[in-house]
Amino acid sequence: MVVLQELLQGVRPGRALDVGTRLGEFAFRLAEAMPAGSQVTGIDNDPAAGAKAQAKFQEKGLRFELMDGGHMAFPDDTFEVVALSNTLHHIERYGQVLAEMLRVLKPGGYFILNEMYRDGQDAAQQVHAAQHTLEARLDCLLGGYQRETWKREEIVEIFRRLPLEDVTFTDFQEEAVYDAKLEVKNRKLADEVEKIAGRPEYGALKQEALEIQRLCQKNGIRRCTQLLCAGKKRQAAG
Repeated sequence: MVVLQELLQGVRPGRALDVGTRLGEFAFRLAEAMPAGSQVTGIDNDPAAGAKAQAKFQEKGLRFELMDGGHMAFPDDTFEVVALSNTLHHIERYGQVLAEMLRVLKPGGYFILNEMYRDGQDAAQQVHAAQHTLEARLDCLLGGYQRETWKREEIVEIFRRLPLEDVTFTDFQEEAVYDAKLEVKNRKLADEVEKIAGRPEYGALKQEALEIQRLCQKNGIRRCTQLLCAGKKRQAAG
């Protein structure tokens, strides 16, 4: 991930943390971007994902811990880099998680927020945005939490509220391999709605899923543009 490697060119060897890591996709990218001798840790509070992540992390020489991002067990000022990638919209009380990330980040360390956004997308990317919105609704109906993807300026506003300096915002497009994964998910979209069969929302969401599949056949599907927000934790005064 070139944009991440360029960002972390001057970072010191040390520890990096990926919050809400799931299966470690962004944690592995952090490991590639961090200097030699660094250690990358991923945390997630989902036990089901944790079992799979543990094996993948060990295979790549990374560390995984089952932990709530809103109540971390790490001491203050532990990490050179903390990151949250495409996870913010899964967190209902995200302010608490961002505050904990700041607490465990060393002064002068990098705070990274990576999040896709829904506005300003081409036709193929709009299919992804619509698919993601439907998946979010299904997730909520099944007892989880996931909100609609933010607009770009909303993400910028959230990040600018953090006490950081040297803040940058970089828009970038993911590699095509991720688009292929979206196509696989799109083919299963109508079947996923069957999980709520019998509920009042079923009919409308079924039709919506079929329409999104139709648009995918017409326009293709491409991952929404990502916004990589980065800044450094301010040094203590004096």
